[in-house]
Amino acid sequence: MGAQRKLDNDLLELNKYHRAHEKALVEIEKLDSRMDALAPYEIGKLQYMYTKAERQAWNIAAWHKKKQKYYEGMAEIAQGQEYKQMRDSGKTGTDAQYLSRISKGLQLATAAEYEGDYITWRGIAETYAGARLALKDVLKAIEAQGGS
Repeated sequence: MGAQRKLDNDLLELNKYHRAHEKALVEIEKLDSRMDALAPYEIGKLQYMYTKAERQAWNIAAWHKKKQKYYEGMAEIAQGQEYKQMRDSGKTGTDAQYLSRISKGLQLATAAEYEGDYITWRGIAETYAGARLALKDVLKAIEAQGGS
């Protein structure tokens, strides 16, 4: 029961980050659709919304990284437990070593899925940071042209 509750809480946390991310994207899309007509204040607001989206993307990336590390740790535990079980059942050290790698590999395969999601969300967060910096340049250009 405790493990299931932990999993449910983890998924609730991830869903919370996704909802906040989607909310920020809706605001970004509203402003971005009028990019050529935005006042400097609105460009500043767009920067702020990219900051919010970036923060949630980093939260999502961190969630996936945490899961990746969990399964990597479980891989080590699974390998050790399988090795011990094989040795206790009379297998040679070499046989036990090879057989225990199967258990480890299954956990590492799951960890790899989370690692891929982590890398994806890290890239998304970095893209938002780039967009925010580009908007900073837009504001500088407006100022340089005497706009307000």
